[in-house]
Parts: sequence; structure tokens; C-alpha cells
Amino acid sequence: MVTNKGVNAIAAVLACAAAVAWAGPGSVISSFKITETGDSPFGAYRDADYVYVIHAAPFFHYAMKYTPAGSYVGYSEFWGCRYLPEDPDHSYLGSSYLSVAVETGVITYPKSGGSSVRWDHRDLVEAVGYAYRPGSPYYFVTVWPPEDDIIIYRFNTGGSLISSFVPGYGLKLAASDGFAGVGGEYLITFGGLVCAVYEPGGSLVATFNHGAGHSLYGGTAGPGYPVYYGTTLWALAKKSSVDNVVFQIDLGNEIIPAVAPASLGKVKALFR
Repeated sequence: MVTNKGVNAIAAVLACAAAVAWAGPGSVISSFKITETGDSPFGAYRDADYVYVIHAAPFFHYAMKYTPAGSYVGYSEFWGCRYLPEDPDHSYLGSSYLSVAVETGVITYPKSGGSSVRWDHRDLVEAVGYAYRPGSPYYFVTVWPPEDDIIIYRFNTGGSLISSFVPGYGLKLAASDGFAGVGGEYLITFGGLVCAVYEPGGSLVATFNHGAGHSLYGGTAGPGYPVYYGTTLWALAKKSSVDNVVFQIDLGNEIIPAVAPASLGKVKALFR
């Protein structure tokens, strides 16, 4: 359910103009139950081809690989870190890698498996969220230190701190190239039942409820399935210890022809 009148207004305009149903941000597009391995899963990562679910074993991490429809297709082991893998996402090193927030910083692995290739920001204790949009000049890390506020840090791809802000919603992160049909740079925060959308500097754009019905763990903004959904949110929900599900959640980026895109200024005006 969308909680912001601005998103509903945009949805109504697009549906009317294109004569196509548009459910809007927060709607569940698809889901699949993951294979239970006996080790806890912590997040879902979506690239151009597959969905990876990251698990923690006693001495290593590993990924179970699925098609976007949920068929299991492979397995990769990752070595070099015993901390919990909190939130996976794209790596700025390129499409052959994935990066994960791991309680103390962000670690990067080859998708094919093997030892880590780098471990950044080890000084960030209790790193619980990470996000990067491929091609962006920066990435984001959420830190929730004991007895302190949740903070989101923005770094450039050289590792230098650009800015930070305290979010009002969620602690897991996804970086999207669009929201509600408007292209740009967006940071999606999630975790509970409410998701929030921010500009990179921390200005709140919108909030919406997701339809998964459960709290969300790690996730990624990635290609929709089917492709006409545009960029969507892929995130893990833990219903119980043996009932874990990957949800694909609509961000309102359906590819509808012959509709002129709104400007970010107009969208933010509607959201106020």
C-alpha cells in the first residue's frame, strides 16, 4: 500500500495515459521460496542474470544462485570473513563482483567464488547496510553502532567520505536509477514494513509500505522480471527459521511507452 498521495497521483496519470495497469511502489510483483541449507540467509542480490541469496556458515559465506523465477542453478563459496553478511549489493569493481556489509565494513567477493578481493571501512563497526548503483560515482553504507543512532554514510568510489545523514526509516539499502517512473539517483531504505526513498544527500522524497507482509533483510535494486517492470527491489524476508522467501517489490518503474517523464521537482512537489 502506498502511503503518499503523490505516488498515487502519478500512478493514476500513467495508468490513464497509457491504459495499462500500474500497481505502484510497494506492490509484490513476484516471490519464490529459497532452498533451505541449514545456514541462515541474510540477503538477496540481483544482477543482470540471476538472484543470489547470501548465507553464513561457521567459517565462510556462500551464495545460492537462482533464476529470477526461483529455479536453483548454482552455488559459490566465499572465503576471508567470519562476520555476518548483513546486506549484499552491486560492487563498483564491476559486474564480476558483489559487495556485502559485514558488521565491520564492506567486503567484496568474485561472484564465481573464492577469497575476498578487498575489505573496506573496517573502522565502521556494526555496518548493517550497503548499496551501489552500477555507474554511480558513490556508494552508501549504513552503520548502527551500539547505543547510537543509525547513520548512512556516502562515499565516492575512491573511498572518501562525501556526506552522511540519519535516516527516518529502515537500515538496509538499495540504490536505484528510478522511482515512480522518474529517472535519477535514489537511495531506498527498508527493513520493517515501511520503505523510504531519499536523494543521495539525504533529502526524503517519499515513503511507501511494501506488500511482503514481513520485515525485509538485505536486498538490491536490480532488473525487473519481466523486464518491463524496470528497476525493482529484490529483498529477502524471513518468515520463520525454515521459511525464507525472496520478494520482488515494485518501485513504480514500469516501462510504459508514449508517456513523458515527470521532472524530479514535480515529483517532490506532489510528495509534499
